Amino acid sequence: MSTLIIKDLEPRQQYMCRVRVNTRSQGEWSNYLYAWTFSDRIPPAPYNIRFSNTTDTSSVISWTTAEGHSISSIIISYKIYGKAEYNHIDIIIKNTSITQYHLKGLEPNTVYQVQINAQNNIGLSNPNTSFELKTLPETKAPYESKGGKMLLIAILGSAGMTCITILLAFLIMLQLKRANFQRRMAQAFQNVVREEPAVQFNSGTLTLSRKAKNSPDPTIYPVLEWNDIKFQDVIGEGNFGQVLKARIKKDGLRMDAAIKRMKEYASKDDHRDFAGELEVLCKLGHHPNIINLLGACEHRGYLYLAIEYAPHGNLLDFLRKSRVLETDPAFAIANSTASTLSSQQLLHFAADVARGMDYLSQKQFIHRDLAARNILVGENYVAKIADFGLSRGQEVYVKKTMGRLPVRWMAIESLNYSVYTTNSDVWSYGVLLWEIVSLGGTPYCGMTCAELYEKLPQGYRLEKPLNCDDEVYDLMRQCWREKPYERPSFAQILVSLNRMLEERKTYVNTTLYEKFTYAGIDCSAEEAA
Repeated sequence: MSTLIIKDLEPRQQYMCRVRVNTRSQGEWSNYLYAWTFSDRIPPAPYNIRFSNTTDTSSVISWTTAEGHSISSIIISYKIYGKAEYNHIDIIIKNTSITQYHLKGLEPNTVYQVQINAQNNIGLSNPNTSFELKTLPETKAPYESKGGKMLLIAILGSAGMTCITILLAFLIMLQLKRANFQRRMAQAFQNVVREEPAVQFNSGTLTLSRKAKNSPDPTIYPVLEWNDIKFQDVIGEGNFGQVLKARIKKDGLRMDAAIKRMKEYASKDDHRDFAGELEVLCKLGHHPNIINLLGACEHRGYLYLAIEYAPHGNLLDFLRKSRVLETDPAFAIANSTASTLSSQQLLHFAADVARGMDYLSQKQFIHRDLAARNILVGENYVAKIADFGLSRGQEVYVKKTMGRLPVRWMAIESLNYSVYTTNSDVWSYGVLLWEIVSLGGTPYCGMTCAELYEKLPQGYRLEKPLNCDDEVYDLMRQCWREKPYERPSFAQILVSLNRMLEERKTYVNTTLYEKFTYAGIDCSAEEAA
């Protein structure tokens, strides 16, 4: 493929171009291609703002943008009228051919102020006039008459009594099935030797001890019945485990779930870590930035773990798919962007993980395998920490067994002495932050694990990505301080990231600049122990 750079063009102009090949004779002309040159000034704000199809909780916003200003995104900000700040998250629309947006989740009978701005390679347009949007009053379906109310009450009362009777019968059957399930589950784990962790299931509780002589407090876990699981597709697979998408019934409700199970040739250590993950999820409880447990089930000797389903997959793949210069070069060049994700969205991912890890550290749990591949992207693009197979519920953990290690994410003290603390999780978080900024690059790409063992104690650290602001890189460097106690806590990291989000500065530059290159990816190096 040949490339020609055309220079000395005027800014904000549309050019048309065609080519042909000349040899001994002249070839045919190609079709015309049309392209705008980048702007040399900020764009004008969108105009002709209109609201339509307004309900009590939503409205469709339409606008018009001026051509020839290299507009790369449209930003919608909105707030309740009279409030000091636009406290809602901005809606960033990368595809500028879209000229309307369905704004949802509004409050009934409320006046909002709405601003729409355009952004190009130079910056953000000057704020336009705020437009008022008033939602309709909440709609309620009135009853036709008093007699209709009485009839409805009678029907509901009768139906309620029937439901209670059915529920009592169901609970009795469920208790009988659960007792049988617990007996089979205990039998499935009887082959674990005395030095290995002992796993016991009894009447909705799980007991996992490091030695048989220990008698730790049992952990209560939610039981999921085998017949309530409808498997769909395999969405992930490793050497010893598998993740499947499924529809499950829990508390009478149908919902999507991700089902984890071990393969038949998995080792005892793998089964131990898998049972340990169930124990950790039970003890952690619910948090919006941690993947939450839905239930556990045993079938024919296999343990099945149901966790909430994350529709956007893991963060590492999500970041790499955003490399639009590789997946859709025409869109990237037309919109002057290297990613479908904005600086704000990337920082939100980082803040979500820091918030979840702060909760984890408060519960005195160590993750030990914090990396972008172990972060899931859920509804509304919320990042959730997952994969607790290596987690430990203690302030300091010393690894005494052999196994594959995530070397490129490990702190110096973990590499040298196999010691893991919350401070070593902070080191791993710094590497994860580097992954986010580099849009899924491989840490220390081109270096072997042996070289890392040698160079990290000498002060070598990951280099700053070209699109990274100094303040973000300084936060990474703080996480990689040699002395663990000098590293920031997750609470301090979260404060720094929240401040960056409030300032609305471009801390991660995703604009396409000359000779732009992505950080390298080496999947084989990521899998190396």
